[in-house]
Amino acid sequence: IGVEWITELQHFFPNLKLTIIDALPQCLGPLPARAAAYCSRYMQKKGIKEFYNLKYNAKDPAFYKGIGLPNGPDKEYICIGVKASNYFMPSETLSEKGPGGGGWILMDMTLAVKTRDGKAWSTDEQGYSRIYAIGDCNYGCVDEAGKKPDDWPIPPIPKISYPGEEEAVIAIRNIE
Repeated sequence: IGVEWITELQHFFPNLKLTIIDALPQCLGPLPARAAAYCSRYMQKKGIKEFYNLKYNAKDPAFYKGIGLPNGPDKEYICIGVKASNYFMPSETLSEKGPGGGGWILMDMTLAVKTRDGKAWSTDEQGYSRIYAIGDCNYGCVDEAGKKPDDWPIPPIPKISYPGEEEAVIAIRNIE
């Protein structure tokens, strides 16, 4: 979300001086290197400072000095890690594994919410699913026992906005 957020800030507030930091060697960690290079070129073109292979350490004054902010930032947005916030869902609909230790909403091939034993959750009187999980809330894949993740019906996808937009289109088609 860091790259998305900083480029949106730059777009709507072009006079801001922006800096992005990541402990990974490139932006967009889980995505292909070409995608990361494209985003990095865009950020450079827009004047966004980038620092990679650098662990965030707000308590160390040398950290800020090292990224060209000796007096610290005026405003800071911390977009670290991936964590499920699906506490409102029944536990039988949440994954036991996954990014951040699990807790993601399980879905079937239609993106309808399912239980851990694979049954549709929240259906109407005709048996049609009525609750769909799209975007960052879902497990990000449909697994199949005995198969490797690349061979699952829906292999793991990154937790970024684009798949969520695509999933919304799929869910709407399944509701119609």
